[in-house]
Amino acid sequence: MFPFFDAPSMTLYQTVLQASRRHASMNSCLFQVACLAFVFFAITGTLGCDPYTGPAGVAHCFLNTPYYSKYQCATCLTNAYITQRSRGQHGCRDRTATYCHYQCMLERYDLDQGPVYDVCLCDPNSPLLQPSVILPASCYSPDGTDCGWYRQCLAKMFPCTGQAEYAISYGEKFCNLYEESKSEFSQKAIDWLDAARKCLQVALVPVLRVTEVRPTCEDVRTLAFDSHVRCYVQPQRDVSVCDLSLGDWANIIMTVKSSFVSSAWLETLKAALLTAGMCGGIL
Repeated sequence: MFPFFDAPSMTLYQTVLQASRRHASMNSCLFQVACLAFVFFAITGTLGCDPYTGPAGVAHCFLNTPYYSKYQCATCLTNAYITQRSRGQHGCRDRTATYCHYQCMLERYDLDQGPVYDVCLCDPNSPLLQPSVILPASCYSPDGTDCGWYRQCLAKMFPCTGQAEYAISYGEKFCNLYEESKSEFSQKAIDWLDAARKCLQVALVPVLRVTEVRPTCEDVRTLAFDSHVRCYVQPQRDVSVCDLSLGDWANIIMTVKSSFVSSAWLETLKAALLTAGMCGGIL
């Protein structure tokens, strides 16, 4: 049997009941917000890529649904590197961030959704390989102004010897030769040199990040030479070796002539022919 309430008592009872329900609803809402905040901060901590401190070069395994259907590697990198690597097409979503994750499929293949290729796949239950050497953040975001990048970053990660050694015997050597020869070039050629030097270094940043398979010294050499033609023909928008004068082309040949009698003569000749062919519209 329910207790009997007169009208004033019933009104008071309903008011108390409604207040109680609002309080319960508010507590539930606050609880949900707290849970979401906890999940957000937990994920942020787990991801290990602080937007202001990084660190650069740390890789994680992600399932970035609904854009991709499989787990892939993503690396904490600087916004400056991502912008340069993608030629201005990509960047951190948070425009105030210095660091953010750059997923493998986007970095390697410019694909922001769809399949995940084998080279980018990762197992969330298995730890990713870690670099054998901890490099400074500047190694992962070269600006192209320091020829010592090859020695201080690439050679430290890959202390190769013999013909497979690229960092010191070729990369740093010709970076310095171009720098020493700047006075012989026009301003247009100097702009191209600066852009090409940065492009060549940025192209090698991915090998500094070991995730699934550690590249061999030969892999590093191959990747380096494969990037030459692209970085010569169009290192950045509106800059190309194809637009330089014959005098600048002659100075370029004089600068790299010593490479034709080195162990890299075949790669240098191949790059020169491919570059000339692309500039001439043959390729």
